[in-house]
Amino acid sequence: MNKNNIIIENHSKTRIVLKNVFRSVDFYRKITGADISSLSLSFVPDADMEKINLSYLGHKGSTDVVTFDYSENTESLIDAEIIICTDQAKRNSKIYTTRMSEELIRLVFHGLLHISGYDDCSPGLRKAMKTKEDELINLWNQYNLRNSKNNGMSSA
Repeated sequence: MNKNNIIIENHSKTRIVLKNVFRSVDFYRKITGADISSLSLSFVPDADMEKINLSYLGHKGSTDVVTFDYSENTESLIDAEIIICTDQAKRNSKIYTTRMSEELIRLVFHGLLHISGYDDCSPGLRKAMKTKEDELINLWNQYNLRNSKNNGMSSA
């Protein structure tokens, strides 16, 4: 699926509402002021992520997100690729007792934060990134709640 310089592909067997993925990227763009030149998001199973992780990062096993930043100007222009492992997202959603759809959006934000310069390679950096990720998730949830109320929907 392609929209506004964003390509999203699901190579896994997991059902993903691509409209919500597009909405989350657009939300991130609005919140941060980032401009998207080109963004590819791919959802893959463990087997594919294991190959990517080993080939490009030299790490064995699967991981939740791998990003490739092709931007020349990392301050505001996004030209990148985000690969998300749906099997790892399922495991994460069980560990953190959250819905799969919420975990996938968290991982989209996590990948976008990596592209925006955040890193999680040390405890201090991981904490800062997690704080920003939680902030984005909270704003995203408020945004969705406000929109559902404005559309006449009720959560009760």
